[in-house]
Amino acid sequence: MNGHLNTIDYYLRIKGDALMKKKIAIIGSGMAGLAAGWLCREGGAEVTILEALANRGMDSHTRLLNDEGGESGYVDLPLRVMSPHAWPTVLELCEKVGVQTFEVDTTVACSWLNAETWFRSSKLQFGSRMIPWAPLNYLLRPETYRMLLGFIRLSRSVPEVLDSGLTLKEFADQHRTDPLFWKGLLYPILTTICTCDEKTLDQWPAQQILDLLQTIVFGARLLRLQGGTKALAEKLGEGLNWQIGIRVDKLVEKSSGIFLHSKNAGFGPFDYVICAVQANQLNFLPEQYSSESKLLNSFPYDSGTLWVHRDVRFMPERKQDWSPLHYQMDKDFSQSMFSVWVNPIEPTISHHEPVLQTWNPLFEPKSEKVIVAVPMERAVVNQGNHILLKELDLLHKFPSRNVFFCGSYAAPGVPLLESAVRSAIKVVRHLGFDPSVSRQFKILRQVSLEESSSNLAASS
Repeated sequence: MNGHLNTIDYYLRIKGDALMKKKIAIIGSGMAGLAAGWLCREGGAEVTILEALANRGMDSHTRLLNDEGGESGYVDLPLRVMSPHAWPTVLELCEKVGVQTFEVDTTVACSWLNAETWFRSSKLQFGSRMIPWAPLNYLLRPETYRMLLGFIRLSRSVPEVLDSGLTLKEFADQHRTDPLFWKGLLYPILTTICTCDEKTLDQWPAQQILDLLQTIVFGARLLRLQGGTKALAEKLGEGLNWQIGIRVDKLVEKSSGIFLHSKNAGFGPFDYVICAVQANQLNFLPEQYSSESKLLNSFPYDSGTLWVHRDVRFMPERKQDWSPLHYQMDKDFSQSMFSVWVNPIEPTISHHEPVLQTWNPLFEPKSEKVIVAVPMERAVVNQGNHILLKELDLLHKFPSRNVFFCGSYAAPGVPLLESAVRSAIKVVRHLGFDPSVSRQFKILRQVSLEESSSNLAASS
């Protein structure tokens, strides 16, 4: 990765004039807002971040924990691990700003709702791939062979759905997928990754989901950030003018620039404004942005609750069966849920009492075991998203535009940190950057090529 990372500095030097001394406001400090802010600052712009929360949006839910001995640690909400194949842009950005990564154990345990475990995974190295397997004491169980067969079929699935236009449910129905594997394993992890319910997941483009699963399940490793998302947020936020606890109520364009108003304060003028909040949180836009508002409100969202707790009923009955990832379901596969055992993944709490994260649990954890329950709303994808993205790209290309939009919803693929960063790159490119000037700058050039392909398809 270092071979092309060094070209970032070269790239910013030769293209920095586009942003030099420009005043840019960014509304929102999630991943997209922080990435856009860092890129603009590196380009010589004066960047102001306006955040409605009392902390950075990206790590606003991070929880500091103390064990009985007073040893402190932290938990990201949600806990994030990344594959180099599915999160390349994020990891390149991490390396550039000096945030280290480390490999984590992501083996799986599957249990019935009574916590009786019927499958555990391990991984075998097969060339450059890691193949899911099972410990010897589970190889005699029929469920194990059904799960392993499911993994084999999954490994062959992506070429079958290329450009097919199938939803995930259509793919499952056509291929007669085993419910033990599909509903017992894949759907719980996917509803957690995508932060949605099963009905929403059913309508998701199959290609996106299966491609992501390939990289997670069969990739050689999964990585976690040293210091968690908090570390990355701190690095990206250095050198920015922070306005914390400021909820923007109104955006006003004047001949002298763009002004932003909150309940008790005003900010501006700015040359550009980048809106890095959710697409359904843009009620501060004025009437002349009615087209943008209508388009952005069309991006779909789903919501649920992430519970952080210490209730071990959400783990296998036998401690020797505990794995970082745990799936529970009833025997007719009508109900399932997914929990993450955080301790083996986050070193700062490795010796603490068990800390678990469960997305939309089938039953609530015991009240005395609850650390926090956080409602979350996340962008999701359906078959119409690609049309919305094309329309957004066209809006961004209007002459003299000075208000732009980015977020996990605003780039192709599953809305994750990766798509958030890619959307930020595309917006900053509209401000004057041209990634194609540096063929060695792999990530930015890839975003440029994707835009070119999209434009070609739209014109044909």
